Amino acid sequence: ALILSTYLLSVPMESIVGQEWAKKMFSTLEHPFGTVARNSNQQFRFEITNLYEEDVHIASVRASCGCTLASIEKPTLKSFEKGAILTTYNTKNFVGSRGATVTVTIDKPYFAEVQLQVSGFIRSDVVISPNSLEFGEFQVGSRPRQEFRIRYAGRTDWMVPDVRSKQSYYQVEIIERAQLNTGVEYLMAVQLKENIPVGYLKDYLIIVTNDPQNRQIQLPLTGKVAAPVTLSPAALLLGIIQSGDELNKRMVLKSDKPFTITNIACDHPAVSFGEVTEAKKLHLIPVTLVAGTTPEKIQATITVTVNTGQEITLTCPLSATVE
Repeated sequence: ALILSTYLLSVPMESIVGQEWAKKMFSTLEHPFGTVARNSNQQFRFEITNLYEEDVHIASVRASCGCTLASIEKPTLKSFEKGAILTTYNTKNFVGSRGATVTVTIDKPYFAEVQLQVSGFIRSDVVISPNSLEFGEFQVGSRPRQEFRIRYAGRTDWMVPDVRSKQSYYQVEIIERAQLNTGVEYLMAVQLKENIPVGYLKDYLIIVTNDPQNRQIQLPLTGKVAAPVTLSPAALLLGIIQSGDELNKRMVLKSDKPFTITNIACDHPAVSFGEVTEAKKLHLIPVTLVAGTTPEKIQATITVTVNTGQEITLTCPLSATVE
């Protein structure tokens, strides 16, 4: 990791004033919510990673408009730790085109302010109930299903010809379309497919309409896909390693029933693994990182495929700094 004090002393004063060191910690500085329904649940996490050796403390966060609420998930981040600024689009009290600047104030190890941008369009004529599809925690392969209603106030020829998503995890069904005196109401259902991966689910459906002014509406979808096999630690944070050195750790996989490991790999060539044995309830996997001769910051992903009667893929992020 960079030593922040050294980094700041090595750059011109105008760069310090620009506070680029603080911006570098954010994965993105803006998020468009798109077109959303009134009273729908719209949230976005601006992820932060402390890239420096010193602790980073987030003192406060404020939004320029009541259309957006912001909060700090974790005020103090140690080296390589992750956190987030959670933004909530206030679709209950606002309609129309709305945007806000969210200012994040950092007071340690140095003062800095980072501005995040959110934007979107809140439709007053469309209400979706429930306002988000929250599946909670469920076992992989269980295929949970939820129903929801879309009510449109306006033309009686308003239609939903399609529902799309960026992933292929969802099966959507139109159960009923009712024409009302003041508009249209749809009863729909979404069922999760078996190919959904293990981990946290945070996505949205894109409801396509025949309205030329607003053809697409986003419906948030959340959940946690649990596997019958657990992997720990959840992340391998290896810290600082000197060039040419070797670092050994281990991962633990366990289940209530015997299982086999069919494949284990890492997308960084410096990482290797010990021998994988026969089916059992507990697997201890040696992980070895051999640092190269060139300083680098390693951000990699370990992928483990297991067989419990069905094939399941688990992932574990790995980070280290070679000096």
